Amino acid sequence: MTATLDQVYSTARSLPLTDLGTLVSRLLRELSEKLPTTSDAELTAIADARETEMDRDPASTISHEDMLAFIQSRRR
Repeated sequence: MTATLDQVYSTARSLPLTDLGTLVSRLLRELSEKLPTTSDAELTAIADARETEMDRDPASTISHEDMLAFIQSRRR
């Protein structure tokens, strides 16, 4: 049987808080191991480039509320 993401989420939410914390910690550790190493200078350059892009075309930005709505829509 293959579990859906909603089933896994529901089951995880029913765990005692200590077990849920352990699960979250393990997941974050595994996720962070797969992330590329990015220096502070590289992150600053990315942020500066995005800020310049937003200054050049304010219409390319979205509100915080729109961003949250988009994230919520992707969870379904």
